[in-house]
Amino acid sequence: MYARIHTAKAPEGAIETHTYRRLAGDDELTLSLFDTQAAAASDPTAEWYEVESDDTGAAPTAGVAAFLHFDGPLSAEVKAAADRANRDRIAPAMHDHPGFARVLVLWQPQRRSAVVLTMAESVESLEEGQRKIGSMELLPGEDPALLPGPDRIEIFRTVAS
Repeated sequence: MYARIHTAKAPEGAIETHTYRRLAGDDELTLSLFDTQAAAASDPTAEWYEVESDDTGAAPTAGVAAFLHFDGPLSAEVKAAADRANRDRIAPAMHDHPGFARVLVLWQPQRRSAVVLTMAESVESLEEGQRKIGSMELLPGEDPALLPGPDRIEIFRTVAS
């Protein structure tokens, strides 16, 4: 699956769309999901991504979303460490976390950057989840130097899903 993050209305051909409005702002972002890279990349004004993981959580709906941007370029070592941390430690721990609805890990291979999109019931759910992740012990062999935090985090309210 592939994704596009853009400011326009939902495009034709998207298999799923979600629209978000920035907290304390009026700008909106739309996340559109596609079956093919060609469809996701068809808008030259928007960034396209590979969907590396799509994990559902315990919450049935999402009222907010956090976009965690890892601007890159991320080295192969940092990407491998992040992939392992998500797969083996973070995703399993967050699967049953109250308030978490879905987490998408998006990878942009040309820029070697990533966006982690976390959808939750409330801002409080996001905060609780971040505290939980921040307090987790690393797995044997994980190197904290290879696990930088995001370059920026943006919080949005869900407008349409």
